[in-house]
Amino acid sequence: MSIAMSERIALPREIAGIRIPDSALAQKAMDLAFRVSPTVVWTHVVRTFVFGALVGRAQNLRYDEELFFLASVLHDLGLTAEFRGAQRFEAVGADAADAFLKDQGVGAERREIIWDAIALHTSVGIASRKRPEIALVHIGAGVDVMGLELDKLPPELVAQTIEALPRHDFNKAFFSILVDTIAQAPQSAAMTWMCETANEYIPGCHCPTFAEKLKTSPFRE
Repeated sequence: MSIAMSERIALPREIAGIRIPDSALAQKAMDLAFRVSPTVVWTHVVRTFVFGALVGRAQNLRYDEELFFLASVLHDLGLTAEFRGAQRFEAVGADAADAFLKDQGVGAERREIIWDAIALHTSVGIASRKRPEIALVHIGAGVDVMGLELDKLPPELVAQTIEALPRHDFNKAFFSILVDTIAQAPQSAAMTWMCETANEYIPGCHCPTFAEKLKTSPFRE
């Protein structure tokens, strides 16, 4: 269930040794994510930041902390009831974040970085090659959703992160949210990584795969 608009999230100053940005803009972004997201989503987006920051620290990466935080906490707006749309959820979420940040007076150049970070956060093999603020959203989400390279993070810091931000039966709950999101616009999953999930879990849904589209191309060859 989403949190009432009047409520706000007060995150710790630090989680697992990672400082949580506390600028006015960072707080407003977290308030938005907290207001519109089920608990399993807003805890995930903050863990994305923490895990990504831990990876960034291990790799001695230099990056804009606020940009990375904003992209992290806003990266799943497209999975929320308030912002779901007809396109794939990554692009819908990127557009929602861009509109919010524009209203907050954030310049176009910084908004473009955040848009790319959100739109590309599921793009394996692409996002990791972009600038750190983009790459670390992808990496942090990968750690939290699928445990990618989790074994490279110090176990005690992983435990501290989950203690501060519990998973709330994440695997089952988050998958259910993905399926519900696809069900609102099944064709948004066509030829994406969610195509298989749409076809298997949404009754009556048939999202064409790339192979099917290629076979039915109108060109005579």
